[in-house]
Amino acid sequence: MSDTPHDPSRDRAERTLDTLLALDSLADLPRTGWLMRGVRPCESIADHSYAVTLLCALMLDAVRAEGHTVDGERTLRMALVHDAPEARTGDVPMPAKSPALDRELTALERSLAYELLPPHLAALWDELEAGVTLEARIVRVADKAQMLARALRYEQQGHRGLGEFWTHAKTFDPRGVPGADALFDALCARANRPRP
Repeated sequence: MSDTPHDPSRDRAERTLDTLLALDSLADLPRTGWLMRGVRPCESIADHSYAVTLLCALMLDAVRAEGHTVDGERTLRMALVHDAPEARTGDVPMPAKSPALDRELTALERSLAYELLPPHLAALWDELEAGVTLEARIVRVADKAQMLARALRYEQQGHRGLGEFWTHAKTFDPRGVPGADALFDALCARANRPRP
């Protein structure tokens, strides 16, 4: 038996470090959809998560300016961990996902979320997957809008073959988020593309 008293702050520090190190690989993992289209170098999953979180912060301001109440901290936390399971799975691009694979991948990602994240953050990952709350819907819209903004940047840099990102109506689903339609319209206008 040890004479050293139990230190809860040490336990929290160890769990914090475990999470940080488990998710660190996101900085090294590229977004596969860009690689498949010849974009090299391309954004990492961590780059994407940062940009989604930044966009959520901007969208929170817009939603509040329209008079809606929204939990900003919960939204930003959700955005930070929205792709956490990809630290283990990597980025599985949409063209590779069949309905059956999507179901299996979602189950695996949920298991990984609870393995990689503290329970309160894993619960936010679940909330995002359900997509019911305004906070979750903001993150979902930001996830798609960031992808389109990145496609726009890559096209401005001279990359070709990214047109399919602009053709799926599902990508432009505003999910009832105030200001989302205007954001998608602005993205299409900047890209000089019609909104599907």
